[in-house]
Amino acid sequence: MVRMKSMKRLLITLFAAAMLPLFSFAKSDPVVVSKIDFKKIQQSQIPSSSGQWTRVEVLLDGKENPDDKSNNAQWIRGVDVALTLVYLDEKAKDKRSPESMIVLKNKARLFAIKVGARTPVVFYIPSEAYHVYRLSKDPFAYSVELTVNGKQIELSKDNIKSLLSKNIVRAGDPKRVYESYQKLVQGAASANESVLMNLQQVPYNVQKYEYENSREIPTYLPSK
Repeated sequence: MVRMKSMKRLLITLFAAAMLPLFSFAKSDPVVVSKIDFKKIQQSQIPSSSGQWTRVEVLLDGKENPDDKSNNAQWIRGVDVALTLVYLDEKAKDKRSPESMIVLKNKARLFAIKVGARTPVVFYIPSEAYHVYRLSKDPFAYSVELTVNGKQIELSKDNIKSLLSKNIVRAGDPKRVYESYQKLVQGAASANESVLMNLQQVPYNVQKYEYENSREIPTYLPSK
């Protein structure tokens, strides 16, 4: 509890420096995040696995097609989901230092999602990460960035609580925290690139588990 409070104070200090308002007051978002779920998949559930994996599901709601020239208004093309997870390093000597944070990030690109339907987008953290980082089930903080047809959905009063975790939103003035958060994760993420994997990137045994246990899987495209 003491360590968690100290990390919150650290985030408040780091985020207070950003002074530019980042809220957008545009029309309703074409795609929204309705839920983010973290689940441990035990070693016995994934064939030939060396340990448990963490499955992260970002559930999307397709609201409307923003492309007026689309051949089919019921399908939203070119949806990118960028997920960033911030964990605490259990082995760090100084738990209050930004270097004690483990940042995992990756992106999933979908061919299309249907208007009026919910689409699950799945990421996985490999079992080896538990031996290296001793990760907990849930991250200390997370953020989601959505891009539709090449245009990023900006933060707004309506979507901030679904795109940013509570520990970010509560760290200070919501209008000012996101830019400092981005600087923090960009500086820490390079050492852990590709540790977080989307469904297309995971090994065959993990894909097999997903296809056998999920009711609906969208079409993933290669991410740039």
